[in-house]
Amino acid sequence: MKKLLLATAVAALSVSAQAAPQVYGKVFLTVDSDVIGETKTTTTTETYTATNNAKPTVKVTTAKTKAARTPSLNSRASRIGFKGSEALTDNTDVVYKLEYRLEADSAGGRNFESRDTYLGLANKQYGTVMAGRLTAIDGMVDYANVAKGPFDGVGASFDAPRVNDAFAYVSPNYSGLSVLAMYGTVQKDWGVAAKYEPKGQPFKAGASYVKTRAVKAARVSGSYDASPNITVGGLYQLSDYNTQNKENALTVSAEFATETPWKAYAQLDMAKNVGGVKNNEGKRAVVGGMYEFNKATTGHVYAGYSKGNTTKVSDKRTNGAGDVITTKAESTGLGVGAGLEYKF
Repeated sequence: MKKLLLATAVAALSVSAQAAPQVYGKVFLTVDSDVIGETKTTTTTETYTATNNAKPTVKVTTAKTKAARTPSLNSRASRIGFKGSEALTDNTDVVYKLEYRLEADSAGGRNFESRDTYLGLANKQYGTVMAGRLTAIDGMVDYANVAKGPFDGVGASFDAPRVNDAFAYVSPNYSGLSVLAMYGTVQKDWGVAAKYEPKGQPFKAGASYVKTRAVKAARVSGSYDASPNITVGGLYQLSDYNTQNKENALTVSAEFATETPWKAYAQLDMAKNVGGVKNNEGKRAVVGGMYEFNKATTGHVYAGYSKGNTTKVSDKRTNGAGDVITTKAESTGLGVGAGLEYKF
């Protein structure tokens, strides 16, 4: 009888352990500083009179501002989360995830802001359906972003935002091929994507298309293991902001593994007609290194140089008379930093 009770207790504990959520997260703190940073703003004011064919009077002013060089402590995508699954049938599990932002350096207003939070069903044959607050699926097609800290991300102005009140579907893996779809019920945003990641092959590739009220964005991305120690990646995105000028964004990158705990990386981002505005441009080059103390703890060092320009035109004329104000901002910057990341 005692053996039977003991066996029953052990079985009950096993079931409870399987159903318990996994607690996970990371704390990533960096110290960053601008070594060089300057923005030159040129404002051209053209004043027109009501007289036909009269040339405007022109006034040009220029101002320069320099970035502060004071080092700052920053929390970089620190988070805490709970996730898990529980079998409903032999082929279907209920899956869930509750993930929240942490500002590890302050009591900022965005502490415990929802990141990805969802509830779903996963079927071995038909795939997974999720509902909640989800990252847009273009973020699943990114094999080029290797930069860390303040430089994390690609040059495209539309890049994997989170969507509220959303449904998403992820197909089973068919010999490396998977299909994804997403729909936001409030803003009527939607997107589709496909990824090909064949097991044992040196390459990965994918494509996505996302449509929101503000933008339509098509993306392709891929990576290739040029050697056991070198991986190169690329991403191209064409974004239509319902203007006459489409944004073109390109990212290329490389990672270099060494025989030591160090790994180095380099990334170049370029974008034209940023946000659909003609002649708005941005360029960025980043180099960095990561030192793996153990599986949970990684040290980071990095440096990045950026250059960009934006142009804004404000036409305040009425019946041909008034001002046309053109503001052009040209910025350059060089930043460096280091940090420590701990995952649990």
